[in-house]
Amino acid sequence: MKKIYLSLLALIMCSLSACLKDKPAVDFSTVGTIIEILPVNGGGLENFDAAELTFSESETTDTAKVILNIDSPEPLNKSLTISLEVNDALRTAYNSANEDQYDALPDSTFSFPVKTGTIAAGQRLDTVRVYFYPSKIDPTKNYMLPISIKDAQGETISGNFGSIYFHTNAQ
Repeated sequence: MKKIYLSLLALIMCSLSACLKDKPAVDFSTVGTIIEILPVNGGGLENFDAAELTFSESETTDTAKVILNIDSPEPLNKSLTISLEVNDALRTAYNSANEDQYDALPDSTFSFPVKTGTIAAGQRLDTVRVYFYPSKIDPTKNYMLPISIKDAQGETISGNFGSIYFHTNAQ
């Protein structure tokens, strides 16, 4: 008798669930195009810790990637050039709002030669590199190098993930 009730209950649950015609929780078809720095490598303050630079002082050069992403329901049908810039105002704002304080990373300790990325039509990603010279960085100081998306050819730049906060922490 118990098996019959369980079978009947399972049958009723299956037939009721088939009748549901709910709309999805988020309708991505209405979302526009947003240009962002992928959070997996530390985009935004939410991923601040992921953008920490850790390297040996004995290294002469190290590279960090800034991965640019087109976040949209469909890839664009045109190529998109995205301009980046060092945005020291973000460091100043961070210092005003947080206990940990960071100095600007001295120009002699990094190179940012290519400040644009181009995402081809039908694609979503491009990578820009920043080169660091660890042997020139004072390990006893906190440094920050915030990089922001400056221009995305009229597309919306993410408010949360439009910048990355590369930083070192004093040892």
